[in-house]
Amino acid sequence: MEKQGKFTLYSLADFAAYLKDLKVSFNRKITHIQEHHTLIPDYGDFNGSNHFARLKAMETYHIEQGFGQIAQHFTIFPDGLIASGRPLSLTPTCIKGHNTGGICIENLGDFDIGKDKMTEDQKYVIVNATALLCNKFNLPVNTTSVVYHHWFRQSDGVRDEAEGKLIAADHKTCPGTNFFGGNRVTDANAHFISEVFDAWEQLSATEKARIITSVLNIRSGAGTVFSVVGQLKQNEEVSVLERKDGWIRIRKDQWVFGQYLITV
Repeated sequence: MEKQGKFTLYSLADFAAYLKDLKVSFNRKITHIQEHHTLIPDYGDFNGSNHFARLKAMETYHIEQGFGQIAQHFTIFPDGLIASGRPLSLTPTCIKGHNTGGICIENLGDFDIGKDKMTEDQKYVIVNATALLCNKFNLPVNTTSVVYHHWFRQSDGVRDEAEGKLIAADHKTCPGTNFFGGNRVTDANAHFISEVFDAWEQLSATEKARIITSVLNIRSGAGTVFSVVGQLKQNEEVSVLERKDGWIRIRKDQWVFGQYLITV
């Protein structure tokens, strides 16, 4: 964790600890998480060590636009680091007509088709940071609680979901036409929301279990007729998400035989 002025740079683990310790003392009720891409700056403007310079430049631009300070609460960089910016007690200035109750995440890059290819580190952290915020503020993981800028008209802020198009008049493409497979609601449900839900389930799990056999197969369903998709080793711990006919679901579409686990 590193701090310069108002900005703090976190690893994902540090971010999780920050949220765990965060005392929500502000009056603003959080109702949704906004996903954006910065467009400018993009990957070409990031050299792996200029996080604070990019944050300060964005804040300068946002002040010039009349936002008072940096518009977004959090910025996620290509290397997977997360920066805090605008205080959570303040409403973001990121989606016209839909900022009340919002937490704004700006993901550094241009994720339109043919532009920046998102790094695996950034992808992983975007998913897990979103899941952590949903968990912290008791938000369901769906396209009402997690929204894309693209779904709202620029002129009046009405959500018309861009009529199901990647590019539509009166809409920004943000968070990008290639953001986790596309910027439409159907794309979000098929790709991003399912990944966030999987991460959120792990955070929300109240029961853990440990493997008590040398090797345990992971199957794609609750039974030996389903294909093996991985293995676990003795003493590894997993989340117990669902039980069915003696089988335990440990992740989305991942099941293990319950006889070889012990609750911890």
